[in-house]
Amino acid sequence: MSEVGFRDSMKLSFNWLLRWRHPLWWLPDVPSEQDASYLRIWSNLRQIEEVVDGRHDTSDFLNRRGDLVIVCARVDPTILSPEFDDLMAALSEIDYVRPVPASTFNITVQELGYLSRRPNGRDEITELWLDEYLEQCHLSLRDFRPFDVTLGGPNSYADAAFLDVHDNGWFSRIHEVLVDFVSQPPRTRYPFLPEFVIAQYIRTAPIGRLVPILTPFRDMTFGTFRVSHIDVLRIPTSQAFAEPVVIRSYQLGKLTGFMDRVTSANAG
Repeated sequence: MSEVGFRDSMKLSFNWLLRWRHPLWWLPDVPSEQDASYLRIWSNLRQIEEVVDGRHDTSDFLNRRGDLVIVCARVDPTILSPEFDDLMAALSEIDYVRPVPASTFNITVQELGYLSRRPNGRDEITELWLDEYLEQCHLSLRDFRPFDVTLGGPNSYADAAFLDVHDNGWFSRIHEVLVDFVSQPPRTRYPFLPEFVIAQYIRTAPIGRLVPILTPFRDMTFGTFRVSHIDVLRIPTSQAFAEPVVIRSYQLGKLTGFMDRVTSANAG
């Protein structure tokens, strides 16, 4: 066999091995299921008559002594298109809408809990536990490669507006890996779905013009960026939108691994 033929044969074998090593949840079903979930949320929005209070800064939040810790990808507001500003201007015309400040823009992957010296609930963690978790993050994230994310169109729960996140399923994969290291996984009614929250609703009110305002923007995208880091943030609970503090930033793609190869659900 010639040298060129040998190299081609090895390349084919290696490519087959990479495909074989992917677990079933690595296949394109992840982004396809995400897209289906966004469509269900949008359909549900068109059926409801009221929005509800979705503020995170409840009395419980503001009375916490320790910071809230989350794992996320921060979103630089400069990547957002002028159409995003048009969307936010339109939403701001609704009196129950409270926009999220650009300084806090992020896509949350995992909410770890509130720091506490003496935890008294499943939503509280200690500094020691956090240190151990951060070490596990380092080991778990080092094989993930940087990936691209496209934001939009707009969508809404009954309590908050957000942008759909098109990431080829990578945030869900990262979430699946990291949730294994949470001592008490959060109780949730629904599977994890990445979202970029842009506004909260401040009270229960008739839905009014929300759907007509969002509809012209529904098929738009507002920016694409590359996720090269996953960050761990401490969010002070002293006010509604305090400036987050980065306590650890994990660079993706340091090591060559099989996780950088996945078929896109949008590939044609």
